[in-house]
Amino acid sequence: MKVQGRPMRTIWLAADGHTVEIIDQTRLPHELVIVGLRTLEDAVRAIGTMQVRGAPLIGAAAAYGVALGIAEDPSDTALGVAVSRLAATRPTAVNLRWALAEMGRSLSDVSESRRFDEALVRAGEIADADVAINRFPRSYLRTSFLLH
Repeated sequence: MKVQGRPMRTIWLAADGHTVEIIDQTRLPHELVIVGLRTLEDAVRAIGTMQVRGAPLIGAAAAYGVALGIAEDPSDTALGVAVSRLAATRPTAVNLRWALAEMGRSLSDVSESRRFDEALVRAGEIADADVAINRFPRSYLRTSFLLH
């Protein structure tokens, strides 16, 4: 999206390397408000209250939500709790379920000491796919790696 002629993403990792920033979609088009997500509960709230909207963005927010949960506790149990909490926000959202399954799959064999870093990498890739999905026509994406 462009804001005052400047390209801007709807979700990104802040300069501190931990906070996930989003454009609060509930405030558009009248205001541009950036919200920082610092915890799993922040991500749960952002998805549940529709601060993030659109299937690919919801998936990206869920992926970053898993990373934020892992930052609090990298254990297998906490990973499961994060996935469950985020899944409950929008039970019918296909992209959300896909992103949560992908995060679980990607992180299941990663040591707890590396989980947060790996979670941020995979969440970033999912967010990048959101940008690509919104940039290219749907017919192009059917033949690309993004939908396989």
